[in-house]
Amino acid sequence: DSLTGQGLFSYFTKFSIAGLAEKVEVFDSISGIMQFAGNIQHKGDTIRISATDYFLTDANKRVKGFRSSDFSGSPGDTLSYVYKYDGNGYLMEKEIFITGIGFPIMRYSYVWSGQNLVAIDGVVAVPGVTQKVLTVTLEYDAAKTAKNFIQVMPDGFETALYIMGLDLGKKSRNLVKKYVVTLYDDLGALDEVYTMSFSNYKFSSDGYLTEWYAVGEDAGGTPFQGGRTLFRYFCK
Repeated sequence: DSLTGQGLFSYFTKFSIAGLAEKVEVFDSISGIMQFAGNIQHKGDTIRISATDYFLTDANKRVKGFRSSDFSGSPGDTLSYVYKYDGNGYLMEKEIFITGIGFPIMRYSYVWSGQNLVAIDGVVAVPGVTQKVLTVTLEYDAAKTAKNFIQVMPDGFETALYIMGLDLGKKSRNLVKKYVVTLYDDLGALDEVYTMSFSNYKFSSDGYLTEWYAVGEDAGGTPFQGGRTLFRYFCK
């Protein structure tokens, strides 16, 4: 709370000495309730977040896949995500598959310019269907950069809780100052629009972002909330 200084919530990721994420907690400071708590286990190329859900990583430790049965689908079905990167390490495409279907049901494309992610386009990928799911536009402060900041992917509904412990390729060079997320309904008609703007950046002496102020509402693809946010870092 920018006026009183009272904490409203926290997103906390605990890291091991080796720098691997071990636990995620989301705490509601007003009600004193833990909204979410989850352990993370690393084994080989697998980052397991539950008995059924896990991320897969490539040789560069980037996320290349995600498997989940935790969604409102038919019992026994599994959602499979496939992430693709270009030769420079930028995320270029994400496809979502469902059990028993040999083609993706959704495809997200990422547009980069000046080393910044500037647009995301999500569409239904079923053959013969042309229908939008989501669009995102992002704007940046060309004068502001920050060391090793959180990956800003407003379409990351599957990664938002774990984003501080995941590698989704190269991050945007500059700090985001605004993004607009547009969601479309089952018929492809505009449904909802979410806008967030960022300002009042503060930095540590060695270039890490320690604070910003946000206005607006996120669609759920990032852990960012409106108001004043303080950032703390694990150092090794």
